[in-house]
Amino acid sequence: MELFQFISYLRQFNADAVLIGAAVWGLTFLLRRTLLKKMPKKYLTFVPFVLGILLCAAYAAVTGGFSAGAAAIIAKGITCGAIATVIHVVYEQFFRNGKGGSAAAQCVKTLLADSGAIDDAEAEAIAAAVGSDREEALRRIAAIAGEDSAPALYALLEETLRTL
Repeated sequence: MELFQFISYLRQFNADAVLIGAAVWGLTFLLRRTLLKKMPKKYLTFVPFVLGILLCAAYAAVTGGFSAGAAAIIAKGITCGAIATVIHVVYEQFFRNGKGGSAAAQCVKTLLADSGAIDDAEAEAIAAAVGSDREEALRRIAAIAGEDSAPALYALLEETLRTL
């Protein structure tokens, strides 16, 4: 099987998004411990999503996927960033420190950790509100991260929790 046949096979099952998401997680993991150590924590939340978009654009360039359009590449990049966030949560929850709680609440805590302190009950409440009560979720996120960041964080949380 040649390379392009293999890539077509991966696309058929969206395995390419999972593989790119895993690569994004690995790169984010390395960058946070090396080059981005001194970066303000509130910006680190967006690193997996930016890397996801960049890696998806590179993947589209190699495979000729630009015909799908820029919006599709950005959407897939955000999905890959969400997958990377889920991988990070699973890694932290099960392999690194064995925290309890639902995976959705751990995703909320991971994405909002750089914006402010969040307890388990609040993370569960935000996870429950995302997707069902947008205004409540935005209000809770704004209380932690600020009014300006809340809409962007809500969109990232919604996409991340959808991948669970």
